[in-house]
Amino acid sequence: MGKEWTENRKKVARFLEQYFEKNGRAPSMDEIAKATGLWKRSVELVLKGLEKIGFIEITPGISRGIRLVEQDYRRVPLVGDVTAGPPAWAQEEAVEYIRVDRSIVQFDQPVALRVDGYSMRDAGILPGDIVLVRQQSVAENGQTVIAYYNGGLTVKKFEYKGSEIRLLPANPSYKPMEVTEDDEFEIVGRVMLVLRDLGDCFDFSTERMEN
Repeated sequence: MGKEWTENRKKVARFLEQYFEKNGRAPSMDEIAKATGLWKRSVELVLKGLEKIGFIEITPGISRGIRLVEQDYRRVPLVGDVTAGPPAWAQEEAVEYIRVDRSIVQFDQPVALRVDGYSMRDAGILPGDIVLVRQQSVAENGQTVIAYYNGGLTVKKFEYKGSEIRLLPANPSYKPMEVTEDDEFEIVGRVMLVLRDLGDCFDFSTERMEN
C-alpha cells in the first residue's frame, strides 16, 4: 500500500473496520487509543493521516465523527494459497487484502484463499481463483470445504458416511482422499464464494498483517 500506509495507520484502520463492522458506528478516541496502544495525540495524528489518503472522513466538532469512505466494501484478508490437488503447505501470513462488495459477503470473519491446482475443475474452481471462506470446524455432506490435511490446506467436497470421511475432487483425474485415524485432519472453513477476476475488477492491496 506504499509508504503512506505506516504501521500505526494499518493498526488504526483495521480497528476502525472491525469496530464499524461490529457496532455500526465510529469508536471514541479513548476506545481507539486503548485498542491500539497509542497515545490519544498519536491517534489524532494517525486519523488525520488516514483522512489525507482517503480512507476516512472526519467531521470536526462532532463526537465519533469518523466515517469510513468505503463502507460499501469489505477488506478481506488474503491469507495464502490452497491446493486444489494434492495438499501443499499453507502460506499462513496474510500479505494482501481484497476489496469485495459488502452485499455479497454477508457472513462474519471472511478470509480469502487463492486456488492452485485443477482437482476442483468440474465444480468451477480453477487455478488463480479466489475463494471466500467462512471459518468453521464442521460441515455437511456435499459442502465444499477448506480442510487441513497432513500438513497442508486443500479445497475439496466433504463426504461423511458412518465413520468414514472422504475429501472428494471434482475432476476424474484425481482420486478421493480417504481420511483415516492416522491422518492429521481438520475442517477449517466452508467455501462460500468463488471469485475470478477477468478484467482487473478487484482492488488488491499488499499489506503485511501484524501478529
